[in-house]
Amino acid sequence: MSSSRQSLARREPALPPVKGSGRRSAHPRDARRAELEARISQQRLDVSHALRELKEATAPIDRGWAKVQQYRGPLVLVGGLIAARGGFRPKKGLSLLKRGLMSWVMIRRLRILFDK
Repeated sequence: MSSSRQSLARREPALPPVKGSGRRSAHPRDARRAELEARISQQRLDVSHALRELKEATAPIDRGWAKVQQYRGPLVLVGGLIAARGGFRPKKGLSLLKRGLMSWVMIRRLRILFDK
């Protein structure tokens, strides 16, 4: 258990109403209700903490997905052009696809080589 959870778990329940204040004694349901509200509050804190950890863990994936979404339009356009080209001359389209893939791989390798 984390330190924040431990400190909240050790917290004492609310004090009962003071006798002689003109109020009737607390009903047993009130104590149960207070207990349930405390549990709900603790569970909300736990869920909030877990959500924060989840967001931190998935942040790189979210950034990558945002980058893919940024280039989605051009990728769809290029894919459509390649598909249209492939319908008229399939062999020529495949050779262009191979050249494009080779160019992309070469550019990546050159970047890695010169970044060092």
